Amino acid sequence: MLTSRVGQRWIFRSNSSWLGGERITDFSVLTLCSAFILMGALMLLNLAIEAIHTDAAGSWPTTVGTVASVSVDELEYGVGTGWFPRVTYQYTVQGRTMLSTQLTPGQQPHWRDQSEAMRFLERYVARARVLVYYNPENPADAVLEARQGGRFRPVLGLGVALILLGFWCLVVYDWLR
Repeated sequence: MLTSRVGQRWIFRSNSSWLGGERITDFSVLTLCSAFILMGALMLLNLAIEAIHTDAAGSWPTTVGTVASVSVDELEYGVGTGWFPRVTYQYTVQGRTMLSTQLTPGQQPHWRDQSEAMRFLERYVARARVLVYYNPENPADAVLEARQGGRFRPVLGLGVALILLGFWCLVVYDWLR
């Protein structure tokens, strides 16, 4: 039995299905593997787009703004409570005064511990002057921190793991056939 398969590629097996097994099983395995690979690729694509936006914010022009208020918002979700720092600031660009709460480009920073969020906010004091990075194409798009400081991104690891899992499942299924 083994000698009949030596030298044959899986796509050229005598069985008419894709991977040499039952059609419904092959279809299920290909669908599952494709889903893993697609989810991982979409996660990596989203990170790449966010990184491009983050890098662009570092080259935006700046203006001086004023902190209007500082607070920490509590948001409960399935796995617990998240603490989101909120800094409301105003700035003037091209004669227009604007108000914003965006701290960083992309996903806003948050913590699971209120004291960590408060420590982050220590650098912002009400009525203090701050440097505001604004998008020259859309001055209403502004941030206080152009770079996120290279924080670890678990989504990157998860995206790569899903892609590898998809290919690994395909190889193992083919090997078991």
